[in-house]
Amino acid sequence: MSSAIKNTKPLTRENEIDRDERRHDCPSTHALWTQLSVAQQASVSSMHNYGYELSFIRTQDEITQVVMLLNEAVIAIDKEGTINTQVNIHIRK
Repeated sequence: MSSAIKNTKPLTRENEIDRDERRHDCPSTHALWTQLSVAQQASVSSMHNYGYELSFIRTQDEITQVVMLLNEAVIAIDKEGTINTQVNIHIRK
């Protein structure tokens, strides 16, 4: 059984409000890494050398972007490994 299934809480009155919450436990960096294309892995490695950390992967309208953070700076990397430093993504705290 996968850890995602084991960590699922049954819906109760106490946690009913949480069902609309989109944030979940952060997957490990290794789990995120395995979802990346080879081009994305190369770009992530390159940006890691500058201090950026792999934060999450966003899929919207069948477009997958890797999001990396360095303090308040946000970058996104597309499927082809292209690094976008002028991305408009709001990061919740």
